[in-house]
Amino acid sequence: MISATVTARTRRHLVRRVAPDANAEDLISLAGKLGEESDTIERALGLRFEPAYPGVTAGPQSIGGTYRLLLACNVHDRGGTPIGVVFTALIAGRAPQVSVAPAGAGISGDWRSPGGFH
Repeated sequence: MISATVTARTRRHLVRRVAPDANAEDLISLAGKLGEESDTIERALGLRFEPAYPGVTAGPQSIGGTYRLLLACNVHDRGGTPIGVVFTALIAGRAPQVSVAPAGAGISGDWRSPGGFH
């Protein structure tokens, strides 16, 4: 349910599909726009993201001439119980993808806010 709802809101707020020619800066900018939805998503689902959605990243990566950005944040219920880790992938030419791993899935300690990559 979390993955489907966050995916729908992400696609509605951001874009249905990331531009095929999106570069590293474009993906960082899109991640910033996703952050504008964090409070709305938390209220709608009764959840809390740490750090705020879309979370932290290792930064944009170029794979085969196409850029991608993977973001992650922990998600808790209103009582503070861990639910899982939300991963959001922004890939040039594709729709934003959101998945939820079980609570305790690791987020690397050296990942940082997308804003730190400008």
